[in-house]
Amino acid sequence: MADPTPTPGATNDDPHGIRKDLDKPGQLVVVFLAVLGLALVNIFGSTAMGPGKFTLPFQLAVGSAQATLVGYHFMHLKNGDKVVLLTALSSIFWMGILFVLFLGDYMTRHMIVD
Repeated sequence: MADPTPTPGATNDDPHGIRKDLDKPGQLVVVFLAVLGLALVNIFGSTAMGPGKFTLPFQLAVGSAQATLVGYHFMHLKNGDKVVLLTALSSIFWMGILFVLFLGDYMTRHMIVD
């Protein structure tokens, strides 16, 4: 027979403790508004700066902040175990390698002599 003791963190309306890991709706709305705010900062900031040498790094920094917020809150990396975090970090690592190799090739194309 099963042990009738309740699950740790369980309440009367949640006998199995399923809802203890759910995000609060207010927190999700705040994160959503932060992502939208960063999108507006990206749009208006790049428009105000105009095309220049600092526009791309600015846009990449804002986009990285947006991706971090989305991954941490909406993809539940904050509650993930070590394997999930390792997978996310290794994908960022490999994407960095691909960007470095691509940019290395792109930046040295003018050096090719026919």
